Amino acid sequence: MKREVNLALGGGGVRGVAHLGVVQCLLDHDYKINGISGTSAGGLFGATIAAGNTPRDVAAAVDKFFNESSFRSGISISTASFSLIGTNGMIKALEPFLQGKKMEDLQIPFVATAVSLKNGQEIIIKDGDVMQAVLATIAIPGFFPSQGDQVLVDGGILDPVPIDSAREFDTSLPIVAVLLHKRPQDFSLDNIKVPFEDSLIEPLAKTISKTRIGELMRHLTATVDVVSSKLSELRIEKSKPDVLVEPVVGHIGLLQKIEAQPLFDEGYRAMEENLENLEKAYSLVNSFRRITKYAHSQD
Repeated sequence: MKREVNLALGGGGVRGVAHLGVVQCLLDHDYKINGISGTSAGGLFGATIAAGNTPRDVAAAVDKFFNESSFRSGISISTASFSLIGTNGMIKALEPFLQGKKMEDLQIPFVATAVSLKNGQEIIIKDGDVMQAVLATIAIPGFFPSQGDQVLVDGGILDPVPIDSAREFDTSLPIVAVLLHKRPQDFSLDNIKVPFEDSLIEPLAKTISKTRIGELMRHLTATVDVVSSKLSELRIEKSKPDVLVEPVVGHIGLLQKIEAQPLFDEGYRAMEENLENLEKAYSLVNSFRRITKYAHSQD
């Protein structure tokens, strides 16, 4: 019988492709995904997997999105919520996977997290339209438009890795949390790219990247990444997942144009490296610890 596991998939923009490699590794090693909790990129890619799509099919769609749907065509000023980028291109790319689907009808139980700018509270989205849930969880303030009357934005603002909501699926099962901030040792934040630098018309991209505006955008992106990374460390220390998977993808810009395969492969490698730790999580002692410590959360 396949062993089951719950996933907590963290945010990280395009780095989220690594989540697909993590899931593929688990499937290849005969694990069953019992539930997925995702925020931001983790919500986007988690939703596609929960809907029954294969990780490799979703990765292929990422390449198609960047190479065929013209990422730069999505750059526009959204007057409705004062965001830099509209979501029409994103919606079009996701439609084959999510169009018309409801959260409660997905093949794998799934929740997405967002934050309401009305009251500053974390919102756990458990039902309703999947596409709307994804648009809410990826709504980076200033970049992608907020959603709904509650003014929902990226859940990673408060909880970059939604471990607690993943645990609610079944407290007896191990939690695999995927964090997307780990960088190569020789990487400097000075090397981070301006958002969409690779997607703008080439001469314009080179010009913007060398201006004060480009420098400001680069520093803003680096600041968000540093804060998110530190907040992730605090949340992980508090919520203590059974297995922490950290693909080395933190050097990739949050909104950088990418090829899917290297990130997919890195996610797979990082999960494979942790399979022994996951196996230990099923020991009688660890299973008993989870049940006794967290069972009250479902009362």
